[in-house]
Amino acid sequence: MPYYAPPTPSATQFVGNTALVPTTIAALHTDFPPSLSTLGMYARVSDLYQAVDDIMRCRWDGVAYRWVPQRPNFAGTRSETGGNISILPLVTPPTLRLTGSLISNLTITPSITNAFVGQKQTVVQEGALNLLTSTITGLIGSNLTLLGSNARVIEYGPTGWFASA
Repeated sequence: MPYYAPPTPSATQFVGNTALVPTTIAALHTDFPPSLSTLGMYARVSDLYQAVDDIMRCRWDGVAYRWVPQRPNFAGTRSETGGNISILPLVTPPTLRLTGSLISNLTITPSITNAFVGQKQTVVQEGALNLLTSTITGLIGSNLTLLGSNARVIEYGPTGWFASA
């Protein structure tokens, strides 16, 4: 089956008035849903990764239209001692450093909400494992176990999250 790329817009511009562009990612998706009509357009968001004021661009990723950050290299630190946490695309920083000393096993599950094809997420376990495990679950294939101070990279593809090389 041949692949047909969607048409490209004739001019690149910001959605809305740059001073009045929605300030949350949720509002951006509600007020200016990613679609053919917003393809190639830019939007300013003030809470990318919960704290970054940045620009996003609407693009077609081969599956759907998505708002994609233009500077995805941002790291955040989070102290976790165990339990279950979620990686939320466009909310959790692309590089997540886990610094807490584990007192119980830690399970990390990536969400597909707001994920776009080609998106990468790096998780680094920097805290002490204390003979416990820190595992990334919900991947195509098998789960990934984090060892002390090593980084694991996952990537979102057309069918879900998978371990990246």
